[in-house]
Amino acid sequence: MGLAVKVYEAFKDDEKKAKVLSEVVDELESRISPLRDVATRGELELAKLALQKEIEQVRGEIEQVRGEIEKVRLTLQKEIEQVRASIIKWVTGLLLVQTGVIISVITLIK
Repeated sequence: MGLAVKVYEAFKDDEKKAKVLSEVVDELESRISPLRDVATRGELELAKLALQKEIEQVRGEIEQVRGEIEKVRLTLQKEIEQVRASIIKWVTGLLLVQTGVIISVITLIK
């Protein structure tokens, strides 16, 4: 409404013309105001470049996370193999002891 008031003030000696001109300027301002929010090609290009940079950063972070996940997977796989070997040793030992106990019981019974 700022320009409309200025136009009205400039032409206030002719009240009718001043009013018409200020209404026209006011209407033009109201139609132009949505266009002020439209991005320019330069602004769009800057936004595009910023997004591309951010995408590359995210891709790098994703690759880093994938590497960390792979390390954790390998560590867990190694630990699982160690536990598995330990279980096999215990079961084998228990079977030998159980076999010895059974043989001893059979020998005592005879």
